Amino acid sequence: MLPASIQITGELLSAAEVQDICESLKEDGVRLLSVRGCQLSDRDFGRFCRSVAESRSLAQLNLNLGVVSSISRTRHLADALKTNRSLQTLFLHGTPLLDAGLVALNPALSTHPSLVCLDLGDCMLGEEALALICGMLPPDGAKSGRKG
Repeated sequence: MLPASIQITGELLSAAEVQDICESLKEDGVRLLSVRGCQLSDRDFGRFCRSVAESRSLAQLNLNLGVVSSISRTRHLADALKTNRSLQTLFLHGTPLLDAGLVALNPALSTHPSLVCLDLGDCMLGEEALALICGMLPPDGAKSGRKG
């Protein structure tokens, strides 16, 4: 099976829909996953993140517009990123991360071997988060996998 794209915008995702997405991720059947502006339960978000962690085909993940809506969801995402090795692009635009959220994500983002594109626009980030972002981008641009 060739990896597919799943793109859903602004929907309330049922447990069954999340289960279908999770199964596709676990079967390495998804290359691009976008659940931009979607709503799902905290329990389903945890299952979703565990499947992202297991996926070896997922290259682009779009969680824009508040999908990661709490610090507990941010921690679930961080845990997924610590295990996932395929993700190249992560969109979190419009997510209320705040500095605390980026502090939680930073270890996973900083050590991810494949991530080259990260969108943190409109994430309500302050000085502490900015310092962390700058730490991910070395001055000579020579860090493997990162483009400054």
